Amino acid sequence: MLGSSLLWSTNGLTSRLMFDSGAIAPRQLAAVRIYGAALLLSPLVIRERPRLDRREWLKVAAFGVFGVSLPQWLYFESIARIPVPIALVIVYTAPVLLTAYERVVHHRRLSRLVYAAIALAVVGVILAVTGGKGGAGALAIVGVLLAIATTFAYAGQILVASVQPPQLHPMVRTGLGMIAGSIFWLVLSPIWALPFGQASTAIDLGPRISGSLPLWVPVVYVIICGTAVPYALLVAGSPRIGAGASSVTGMVEPVAASVLAWVLLNQVLQGVQIVGIAIGLVGVSAAEVVRTRHMARNDATLSMSLGT
Repeated sequence: MLGSSLLWSTNGLTSRLMFDSGAIAPRQLAAVRIYGAALLLSPLVIRERPRLDRREWLKVAAFGVFGVSLPQWLYFESIARIPVPIALVIVYTAPVLLTAYERVVHHRRLSRLVYAAIALAVVGVILAVTGGKGGAGALAIVGVLLAIATTFAYAGQILVASVQPPQLHPMVRTGLGMIAGSIFWLVLSPIWALPFGQASTAIDLGPRISGSLPLWVPVVYVIICGTAVPYALLVAGSPRIGAGASSVTGMVEPVAASVLAWVLLNQVLQGVQIVGIAIGLVGVSAAEVVRTRHMARNDATLSMSLGT
């Protein structure tokens, strides 16, 4: 899970460089990365010849659409409009949604500390969004709304990733998800409509680093290091540590991405925004830790009660 978060932190920055060049649109890049990852992982799927029942196939399809395609598409659309760190601190309030899901659906009782930590996370996000020069009005409202939509999609991603068929190798599970995602993108952004003619377009490496690369180089990087490998790590790690712990581990991504955005994109944040991001991440992490411990105590108490 830590490895996937670190790789994803570079994914957003690499993608923003491509969007700024105008050579490829967010929807097109989202489609390309799924097509590319599906092509890369298909040999493993073919060799494995997975045999799944109807329910397992539905879980795979859900991962392809709600766990792979929608979260990345919405995220790309968001970071094309607002700074990467701001988008990420909004997205990573997803554990709050997971907490609400468990409270409403599974009727989990949570301590006051969890709700206090959630409130802290919300305050942090508000400071991050409104603390820049010009306040919240300086940010594209569409970008903020897309980041909020990504938050819901990311929460769904964590849930569907944790219920993928465990008998399959993580790379095979990921490959099946990418193939399912490719079917989704054939409708919205078919292969023949992609900007292949722009493959050699020069992409600047940012205001702080001189030089450029042809478009196909960062695209390949996003396919392999921003898609195939981190999603395989997500699918492998999420069932082992659980959805909540997966969310906490993911907090590494916005921190690493904030540093990279400053170094590569010169996306300088105001002091209030930095404090807001820190508060938001601490709040979300604290909420998950307290919630997980509270649930474990409740489960242990229930087991003892049933045992007597």
